[in-house]
Amino acid sequence: MNVGAFPLMRGFDTINVSTELEPMAAMRDADLGERIRAFPKMLPGGSPDFGSAEQHGDGWRVLCTGASDPCSARVDLAATLRKSAGAVEGPVARGVRRERDASTVRAMLAAADRLDPEDGEQLPKDEWEIGERRYRVIRIEKFVLINSDGMEPPRSSDAEPPDEPSLLRGHPIDPGAAAGFWEAQLRLNLAGFGPIPGTAPEQVEAEARHACLTHPGIVMLPPTFSVVEVTPAGGWQPLTGGHGPASAKERLSGHFSQLLPMLREFQGDPPSEEELADWTSAAARIDAEPGPEWNVTICGEPRRFRIVRIGRMIRVGRDGPEPPRPSDQERYG
Repeated sequence: MNVGAFPLMRGFDTINVSTELEPMAAMRDADLGERIRAFPKMLPGGSPDFGSAEQHGDGWRVLCTGASDPCSARVDLAATLRKSAGAVEGPVARGVRRERDASTVRAMLAAADRLDPEDGEQLPKDEWEIGERRYRVIRIEKFVLINSDGMEPPRSSDAEPPDEPSLLRGHPIDPGAAAGFWEAQLRLNLAGFGPIPGTAPEQVEAEARHACLTHPGIVMLPPTFSVVEVTPAGGWQPLTGGHGPASAKERLSGHFSQLLPMLREFQGDPPSEEELADWTSAAARIDAEPGPEWNVTICGEPRRFRIVRIGRMIRVGRDGPEPPRPSDQERYG
């Protein structure tokens, strides 16, 4: 099957605003409106994530996310292809389709062996046409809303997602899905979003401007949450995070109660009794207080931690979701 046989993405450059959202979606949209007014500016939320997506017919869906570079996303795609081809023992993961056609299975395994070979180098190819489906490595951008007080904390409508590694597997990439007024406003704001001028290499800025033209549509993904330490100078230092506010808080507590003691033991520098007492006290305070911000004292020094909401989006164009940009391979691998 050649690329001409795969339908183009319908409505990639339109926003379907609806006044008849289901109740939870309407509540989330109202919550978003309050935050857009309270946090009127926007900044990049760190390096992009990478994943993979599948097209069948005229629909696209997410296969896997969470890779920090295109190379790792290709390895994840290889694993998905092997599972779908039945080359991995055990039950099929949720959202993974088991292929039955023998010739398609052979093509899947051949592609997987090029993306994740036992010997030799990976083939840096980000699109594969296999049978009636097209597979693509995709780019996921992150952003944060900010105001003069800092970055946006979790919203009241942010629920803890299911505790599954395949969190976004099967998530539709559908720019035509119904959107509320405030989601539409956010997507318009994001259409021209890119790095702050002067903060990235010239090639990166040029590719970002080009992406706004080739992939002007925006599909929103569920957020993630980062725990940052607010420095005395007003800076923000990422520390840990989670897929939901509760898991981010739990990991911050565990940073003091479990990670730091183990790390120091591993480094051959066991913590003092004073440090252990301060870490235990900090973890207890984090567990006891709802947050999203905590002030604790470690070895006599006041420290401030905050959970920050990280928005995520996929750019889409006429031919579907945006693949990695040329500089992504050079910068992230």
